[in-house]
Amino acid sequence: MKQISILLFILSTTISNAQEVIPFKLGDDNRIYINGLINQSDTLNLVFDLGANITVINKTKMEANNVNIKFDTLVTNGGGNGFSQESKSFRNLVRIGTQDYTGKDVLGISYPESEKLDGLIGWNFFEDKIVEIDFESKELLVSDNLPDYSERFNKTKLKFIEGLPYIKTILYKGKKKVKIWTMLDTGYNSSFKVYYSTSIKNKLSNEYQVIGESTSFGTDGTIAKSDYVLIPKIKIGGFEIYNMPADIVKKKVESNIPALYGGSLLKRFHIILDFERRFVYLKPNRNINSEF
Repeated sequence: MKQISILLFILSTTISNAQEVIPFKLGDDNRIYINGLINQSDTLNLVFDLGANITVINKTKMEANNVNIKFDTLVTNGGGNGFSQESKSFRNLVRIGTQDYTGKDVLGISYPESEKLDGLIGWNFFEDKIVEIDFESKELLVSDNLPDYSERFNKTKLKFIEGLPYIKTILYKGKKKVKIWTMLDTGYNSSFKVYYSTSIKNKLSNEYQVIGESTSFGTDGTIAKSDYVLIPKIKIGGFEIYNMPADIVKKKVESNIPALYGGSLLKRFHIILDFERRFVYLKPNRNINSEF
C-alpha cells in the first residue's frame, strides 16, 4: 500500500466492519497474547490459539491471578505429543475485550513455571463469527460478516479434522509435489512441523538439508525430537514460500495430527477466518520476506 489515502480507506473500512476490535501483543515466541478475565479474576495473559478448541486456564498460575474455578470432571486432552487426563470446568464467565461470554467450559492444565501464558482461548470461542488476524496492526477483528476487502485475499478451503482447522499444503520434494492437510496453530511458535506418520507415508525423511535438531514438550511430559530442516519451497493458500525451516518429527508419538503451521509462518499473512462457511482468506503482509 503505497498511498496514504488507500491505507486510510482500508483502515476505516476495517473499523466500521468489526463489532469487536481486540488488541494483542505478538510475543517473542510468535504467539498472539490478548487480555482477558475468567470469573472476575485478575487480568490474564491469554494466547489466542487456533490449535485449541476449548478455553484453557494454566493451573500453575491460578492462585497468583485470583482465578476462582470449580472443576467438575476429568477428560482426555489430545495434544501434539500425545494424550493426558486434565480437569474440566463447566459454565464459566470469560471476558475478552469489552464483551462478557457466559457458559464457557474451561480446561485446566498445569504448565511449567517457566511458561508465560495464563491460559488459552481456542478458535471456537468465536466459532459463529468472522475472525480477522491483522499482524501489522496487532488486532483481532471480530464481526458477523466478511469485510468487502476480503475479495483482494486468496480464498482457500478450511477443513476441520477432529475439531481443529486445517488447510492444504503443497510440499515440494524434488520434482514431486506432496499434498498435506496442515493445521493452523497460532499456539505453536515455529513455522512448520510434519509429524512422524506423515513423514514416513510421504518419504520425507532424509529428503531435505538438516540444519539442526529441535525438541518439543507435551503437556503430559512427552518429548518429541525433530530434525530441523530447510525446505526449498512450499505453497500455502496459493502463495509460495521459499527456504522455509521446518521440523520433521523423528519418533512416533501418540498424535493424529499430520502437520501444522505455527506463528513464525502465519505472522507473515493477514488472515480472515470464516469458521461457519469453512474458508480462510490469506494475503501476505510486509513481513512476508523477513528471515525466519
